[in-house]
Amino acid sequence: MTAVSIKKRKNTGLALDIGTTVIKAAAVDLRSGKIIGRQSVFNPQNNLGGDILTRVTAALNGKQRELKIMLDRGIDDARNDLGLEQPTRTVVVGNPVMLSFYLDRPLKGYARHPFDGGLVYPSIARFGNRRIFPIIGGFVGGDTLAGIYALSRPPSRAFQRLYIDLGTNGEVAVIDKKAIWATSTAAGPAFEGAGISCGSLAVPGAIDRVRFDENFKYHTISNKPAVGICASGLIDLMAAALDSGHLDESGRLARPIRIADFSLTQEDIRTMQLAIAALHAGIRILLDKTGLYSSQIDEAVITGEFGRHLNEASLIRIGIIPTGIRRMIRIADLPLKGAVKSLRDPNSSKAVARLKAMSRHVDLARQPGFQDIFVSALRLAPWN
Repeated sequence: MTAVSIKKRKNTGLALDIGTTVIKAAAVDLRSGKIIGRQSVFNPQNNLGGDILTRVTAALNGKQRELKIMLDRGIDDARNDLGLEQPTRTVVVGNPVMLSFYLDRPLKGYARHPFDGGLVYPSIARFGNRRIFPIIGGFVGGDTLAGIYALSRPPSRAFQRLYIDLGTNGEVAVIDKKAIWATSTAAGPAFEGAGISCGSLAVPGAIDRVRFDENFKYHTISNKPAVGICASGLIDLMAAALDSGHLDESGRLARPIRIADFSLTQEDIRTMQLAIAALHAGIRILLDKTGLYSSQIDEAVITGEFGRHLNEASLIRIGIIPTGIRRMIRIADLPLKGAVKSLRDPNSSKAVARLKAMSRHVDLARQPGFQDIFVSALRLAPWN
């Protein structure tokens, strides 16, 4: 649908997922519930740092106003690209730091333990025509709660679900019918293509699937000429490199890895290793915290910008998710889908309040043995 036709519409809602790397938006017809436009833009704040702690430090050093202006510009770009000048209602999700920038709240609380910026709401908070999803705690934000809300309700029987958002913060949650245990991992922006020499967002031309057959074979999104490798392609490439002997499980590059016109460097591999280990450690600690084995997880839900492109075997091979999980599904953009669902559902505040009440934040740094688990997770190998 063209921007002009959207501008003429009344009763149009805006769903916003304010990501550290990418801002995603969807225009929704509030009468029919139909999505009438989608847009993603690079978060301009990346110019002052690729991760949230760097941006918090910059804000405390006098650049909060500059960062706020950058964020607003990115949101305006996304909204204008949709042709949506004045939405009737807006639902916003994001991690606590991004929401603090959006609401122009102090960032000081996120500079030191226990990382609390005061964004504590029992359910969706209203600011005029804006609705803000509540955070879970620490750096686990409304985007995680929105992603969980977007999923269908678990069955009434005992049902364990693992939720993983492969983004800059790497949020992880273990969910059953009684509680949501959630944490944030310092994955960095590698899973969104940033910080990798040949990295790319999941755009047309990004290499999204890789296999090895005498040499590295690949597929690109929309079958366009290769412009880089998005995270699903990087995960595939590392798995293929391990199996072909180009890479050993310690992360050492044994032979050059070239694909299309790109090379995966030792530094790229180390960057990916740190992101993988952060997620691995977060998942392991949540399983330990809940007393569950991976074989007791009924379903793992993987989301993120490139969620639908992921290869389950590659995720297991490089050690991101454990073996033994009964089922894995990949769904792109669950946080944005949760914001859209809230726009459509007049009773969303009640449902979100129930999820918020079930939620428990787990601070990884305070968990016994975290450093040892993280170091062991640097090995690129399957685990359970």
